[in-house]
Amino acid sequence: MKQAEPRQFHQSISPPAQSAARIVASVRTVAFALLVDRALAA
Repeated sequence: MKQAEPRQFHQSISPPAQSAARIVASVRTVAFALLVDRALAA
């Protein structure tokens, strides 16, 4: 039971977690690009 519960929990959360991870990754890349542009401009 203890082993099955985390697996079901992980499976139920994995799809939204993947989409959220993609969004966070895209936001991080954009933020990093903005920081680089500011550093080069300065």
